[in-house]
Amino acid sequence: MPSKTSNYTLRPFVEAPLSTSDEKPIELESIDLSLYKEGPENLSTRKGLADKIEKSLSTYGFISVINHGFEAEKLEHLKSVAQSLLGVPVEEQKRYLAGALKSDLEDRSRSIGAERGSGYKPKGYWSMRNGVEDSITHYNFNHMNHSRFFDTEVNHYPEVAKDHLLEIAEFYRFLHTDTLRKLCDLTDLVLELPEGFIYENFYSVQDGDLDGSGGGAGRFMLYDAMPPEDQKKVENTWLRGHSDSGGFTFITSQPILSLQIRDYYTGEWNYVGHTPNGLIVNIGDAMEFITGGYFKSSIHRVVSPPDDQKNYRRLVLIYFSKPKESAILDPEPLRSPKLKRLGYNKPDEWEKIDFAAWNKMKSSLFGRKVVNDTNTEEPKLVLLHGRLHERWHQAEANFSLQEALKKFDVITLES
Repeated sequence: MPSKTSNYTLRPFVEAPLSTSDEKPIELESIDLSLYKEGPENLSTRKGLADKIEKSLSTYGFISVINHGFEAEKLEHLKSVAQSLLGVPVEEQKRYLAGALKSDLEDRSRSIGAERGSGYKPKGYWSMRNGVEDSITHYNFNHMNHSRFFDTEVNHYPEVAKDHLLEIAEFYRFLHTDTLRKLCDLTDLVLELPEGFIYENFYSVQDGDLDGSGGGAGRFMLYDAMPPEDQKKVENTWLRGHSDSGGFTFITSQPILSLQIRDYYTGEWNYVGHTPNGLIVNIGDAMEFITGGYFKSSIHRVVSPPDDQKNYRRLVLIYFSKPKESAILDPEPLRSPKLKRLGYNKPDEWEKIDFAAWNKMKSSLFGRKVVNDTNTEEPKLVLLHGRLHERWHQAEANFSLQEALKKFDVITLES
């Protein structure tokens, strides 16, 4: 808790009112986790939930989770903490940077960068398109599932973060050990695996064993409007289209109409609507690869909201769950009867890689000018270990790596 001499104040974050614009958000499949109950006597109910998520995860990769069990009052308090933490003056932020001031200034042989490092990513770190840089501030938390998270000597935390580590850890640990575990069990049922298989083999945590544990990164993320001339150059895009590198991503639902999903089949962008105290959950690359492409790590982006919300900021609390570093990102280790029956196997061009290898390279590409500074919304495609870092065209007829190499400017980067 803050002391009497604290250099900050906590105040409620003011959310935007719901927009009255004509935009019609997509209706995500809603998963009511209050219906999830343990035990063989409740198996049929869990199978019903699994059936609900299967179509979503195998097509556009997003679901809405309601009644997850984390108290709304605690979540609102965390938004106040996040607002204060992200409101720290830029000169003060520089004492707690997660990486360099800009992505292209990172020495990637020594730094994991502001995408993955603990601390602040300041505005202007990422290159977007047409020479524009982002207007986003975020703060990353790592290792919150381990006791070392509370070691304030090892971890260099700003005052507001240090004062609220217990509440921060409580939220992210709840998402990992409760919400994620339940979704993994439902995923097991989809793939016809024993319940507990995916969580135990990919996401379980042993305190202190960072490489041998599943884990995740927590992020407080604040979007400010861009200067009008920059916003025009990026066609009102605040965060360009991308997929996530990890397992499941959890995002606090927002009334501000900004998050969009790119339809896997048509390429059209659809807004995501708001569910109070709900979570938007999407599949990341790791789960797409682990299921041989059955689950879809879809492209999503953040755009400028409608005019009746343009004077409000977008604040989100995010949890990027990650498999164990040594997890092989292929379907073979699962031995899923469902995937085998549907014909989802490891493509010949995929090199055998673990999550650490994929995450290191994928995470570093988002803000690099050589990849992202194009004159379209789509970045250049990058080939990593026989796999494209983003898959904007995979639903097209006859799309393959060979076709991509013929049609697009596919590049390879050194780490």
